[in-house]
Amino acid sequence: MSALLPRNTVTRVAQTMRGGCRCTRNGRTGARRGAAAVELAVVLPLLLTMLAGIWEVGRLADTQQVLDNAVHEGGRQAAGAQLNTAAIKQCVTQYLQTYGIPTANLSVTVTNLTSAGVDPSVANHLDRFQVTAVIPFKDVRWSTTRFFTSTSTNVTSSSVWYSTNQQSYPATITAPAGY
Repeated sequence: MSALLPRNTVTRVAQTMRGGCRCTRNGRTGARRGAAAVELAVVLPLLLTMLAGIWEVGRLADTQQVLDNAVHEGGRQAAGAQLNTAAIKQCVTQYLQTYGIPTANLSVTVTNLTSAGVDPSVANHLDRFQVTAVIPFKDVRWSTTRFFTSTSTNVTSSSVWYSTNQQSYPATITAPAGY
């Protein structure tokens, strides 16, 4: 065996078999002792920063999805022509509270885009309604870091629906002239 391998390799194999020194690949002992701890100390802040960023962006996406669903539900209620503006705002607020979103600084607006100022409960058939909700992200963030979002970051969602209020038809129908 010694004729096939270099001398220092045979010596290392023999020492390892006898329980001798813990040699590294290059034959030096203890040369890289503590290198893993130093590498961890250098890489750990970067990994933690990336983890916090993923966490923050995940919360932002989660809040955006819940807010989208809330204004969708508010738009659906506005389209039904059964609720007034205050009840639609309450519907959006309750939806967010159900999913654990704080609503202290929530702003909900219901706008008739076709006939300005007309309440959804008395809207004309096919009036367009826009329900918009805005909430500051600082109210819903989980981490206290400000690396990824500022204090002025808002989560906003809008939904546009058409009113399905019943269209009134005349009691008597007259045929056009010539028929």
